[in-house]
Amino acid sequence: MILARRSPDVRPDTLRRWAVGGLTPPAHGRVPGKGLLLSFHDLVSLEVVRRFRKAGVSLQRLRKLEVALRESLPEIVRPFAHRIFFTDGAAIWADLTETAGESLMSELVGKHAGHYVWRPAIKTFAEEIRFGRQNEAIAWELNDRIEIDPNVQFGEPVVKGTRLRISVIARELTAHSPEQIADWHAVDVEDVWSVQLFLAA
Repeated sequence: MILARRSPDVRPDTLRRWAVGGLTPPAHGRVPGKGLLLSFHDLVSLEVVRRFRKAGVSLQRLRKLEVALRESLPEIVRPFAHRIFFTDGAAIWADLTETAGESLMSELVGKHAGHYVWRPAIKTFAEEIRFGRQNEAIAWELNDRIEIDPNVQFGEPVVKGTRLRISVIARELTAHSPEQIADWHAVDVEDVWSVQLFLAA
């Protein structure tokens, strides 16, 4: 599982518990004999929950936050999969209001919870996630050479800027060198090494 690989501190059964427990319920339910069927936005939501947990936010508080976001932003189905969270490394804010054409951020996690800050002072909570026009997640860069785009290869992780699935490289690495694989697929050998390192993590 992508999230478990990115964060060995979070076990796959913990991720399943978050999803089944209603915090980020899977959009497509279960596949008999295979487990949960997650959409791209489900995956991004779970990653954001993981980041909040790493920042020390309790599950109870996250559930309250999701309810509050759904009430504040009823048009958004998956609030944790939208560009509304920002951080300075110590605190986390949510963009919930518009004032005079500029966004005002409310602090969710930090020493001054409930206080406001102007957005230019802080950065996005998930810089490697790309967002669309409605601030919904549209792609996720797992590292500088691997990404997930739900419009490319049905959302399987691929070498960035190509349609080459990392599962293909993984299979070929069992019997061939990174240089051979890079040559066959017309990608940089650094792309193959990056996939190899990602899979080894």
